[in-house]
Amino acid sequence: MSAASAQPVRLADERRPNCAIHFIPEAYEGDKPMVVGRQSAGAGFLDALVSHGGVDKLYCLTDTPQIYQAFRDRVSHGAPTTPTEWIKPFDADRLEEAGCIFMPGPIISEGAWMRRYVGERRYSVCGITHSVATERVIRSIRDFMVAPTQPWDALICTSVSARQAIGHIFETWGEYLASRGFSVGETPVQFPVIPLGVHLERFRRTDAKLAEGARLRAQLGLEPDDILVLNFGRLDFRSKAHPVPLFRALELASRRMSKGRLHLAMVGQFNDPMSQHEYRNARQLFCPSVPTHWIDGADTHTADASWFAADMFVSLPDNVQESFGLTPVEAMAASLPCVVSDWNGYKETVVDGETGIRIPTMLAPAGAGVELSDEHARASFDHFTLITYTAQCTAVDIDACADAIARLATDADLRRRMGDAGRKRAETVYDWRKIIVNYQALWADLAELRREAKTVGARDTTRQTVHPDYPDLFAMFSGHPSRPMDAQMIATIADPDPEGALQQIRSLGMNGAARPVMLDDFEIDRIVRNLAAGPQSVTALLDKLPEARRTTGLRSMMWLCKFGIITLTPSKDAGIHR
Repeated sequence: MSAASAQPVRLADERRPNCAIHFIPEAYEGDKPMVVGRQSAGAGFLDALVSHGGVDKLYCLTDTPQIYQAFRDRVSHGAPTTPTEWIKPFDADRLEEAGCIFMPGPIISEGAWMRRYVGERRYSVCGITHSVATERVIRSIRDFMVAPTQPWDALICTSVSARQAIGHIFETWGEYLASRGFSVGETPVQFPVIPLGVHLERFRRTDAKLAEGARLRAQLGLEPDDILVLNFGRLDFRSKAHPVPLFRALELASRRMSKGRLHLAMVGQFNDPMSQHEYRNARQLFCPSVPTHWIDGADTHTADASWFAADMFVSLPDNVQESFGLTPVEAMAASLPCVVSDWNGYKETVVDGETGIRIPTMLAPAGAGVELSDEHARASFDHFTLITYTAQCTAVDIDACADAIARLATDADLRRRMGDAGRKRAETVYDWRKIIVNYQALWADLAELRREAKTVGARDTTRQTVHPDYPDLFAMFSGHPSRPMDAQMIATIADPDPEGALQQIRSLGMNGAARPVMLDDFEIDRIVRNLAAGPQSVTALLDKLPEARRTTGLRSMMWLCKFGIITLTPSKDAGIHR
C-alpha cells in the first residue's frame, strides 16, 4: 500500500485546494442523539473546512435539491458569506473545477466507477476510514483491487492501526487469488495517515467553563479532596468498551486513596435498556465503593461541563469497531490527563508517560477467530455478535489501570503536568485548523499526480464499457447470430416502397421501443434516400454522420434491416467494394 505524509505542506497556490463534499446529511450530524464517532468526525471536518479552509466556494455533490438545501443550511452558520454550488453526479466540468470528491467514509470505489464515465483524470476521489470491521467496508476496500482507482485517489487513515487493518484485507485477498493462479498488483490508492481533529476553543479552560465544572462537582456531591474520573462516550459493551475492567480498576484504586474519595462520571447514552441494566448491575457488583454518576450525553450542557469538572479522563476500549477514538483528543484539549487502553488510535494520540498513561492490552492470537468469521459468513450471527465475541477475548490489564488511576488520583502535580502536556499536544497536532491544512496538502498532492502519474487500466471507449459487470451485449452475445454486422457490409434497399414501409412500421409503438437510442426519423430517412440511388457500404453511410453519431448509426441500420427496409450483406457477396 502506498502511504503519504501527514505532515503539513506549505501551499504555494493562493487558491486553497478544495473538494466537492459528497453530502449525506446524517454523516455530518455531530449533535444528534445517539451520535456515533463517524458523525462527530464528519461534523468536525465540515466545520473545519467551512471555518478554516479558506476556500472560495463550498461545493456540494448530491442529486437532489432538498439535500443541497440541507447542505446550505448546515454550512451557513460557519461561513455565511462563502458561496455554495450544487454539483450533480456526472457533472464533470464542475467536479474538475472542485478538483476532488470528498466522501465521508471509505467506500471510494463507487466514486471511481462514477468518474470512469467522464474521464479518469478529471478529478480525484478521497475517502476516510472510520470503523473498518464491517463486511460492507471490508468488501469496499477489497474492491480497490478491481475498481478503476488511480494514484491520484486517497483513503485517509485516521490511525496507523486502521491502515494496518486495511493492509490485512489486501494481504488475505492477494493470498487467496494467488492460490487460484491470479496475479494482482498493489492498489494505486494513497493511504496517508491523518488523524481527526478537535475544535480547541470548545475545550479551553476559561473562567466561565471552570465555574460550570465547579457547579457540576457540587451538584454531584464531591468534596474538595475528592477526585472525579471521567468516562465519556457511547455506553455499549458490544461495540465500544466493556465496563467491568474499568469498574474493577476503580475499585482497586479507591482502596489506595489516603484522603478524599474517587468518583466516576459516566457520560454518554445507552444503546438500549438492557445495556443500561447491565452497566448499573456491573457497577454495583465490581465498583461498590466508588460513587458513580450517570450523565445523559444528550444533556449537552451537563456533558460539556463534565470536561471541566473532572480531574482525569479514563477510557478503555477493547473493540475492533474502534479505529481512532476521538475522546482522548478532546480530553487532552480540556487539559485532562488520560488513562487509556493501549489500543487502536489511542496508541498514537496519548503519549505514554507524558500526556497520560496507556494500559497494556492483549488480543487472542491469529487463528482463534477463523471459525467465528466462518459462522458469521454463513449468517449464523450478525456483525455485532461477531465483534462482541471478539471483544470478550480482548483483555485490558486491570491492575495496571488501577495503578495508573491511583497514581494520578494521589498526585495533583502529575495531573497538572500531564494535563498541560495534553493541551499542548492537542494544540500542536490535533487542532482542526492544522488538520484541514493537511487535508488540503493531500488534495494538492493528488492534483499533481493527476497531471503526472500514469493512468492505471485506461479505458478504450470504443470497445470497453465503464463497468465490466455491465458488458456490451452485442459483444457478449456475438456468438448467438449467424454472423455479426460489420462496417464493410453493403446496405441495399430491400422493400420496393421503403418510405411507405417506414410509415407503417412507425405506426406501431412496439417497433419504436428503441427510439431513444436510434437516429431520429429525419436522419434515418436520409439514409434510406441515399440508398435509393444504389447500394452503399456501411462505412460510406457512417461517414455522412457526425463522428459522435456513428455508433447510433450502426444500431439504426440494424433496425432498418430488422424490419426489412434494407439488407446488409458482406461486400464480396454483393460484388460492391469501397
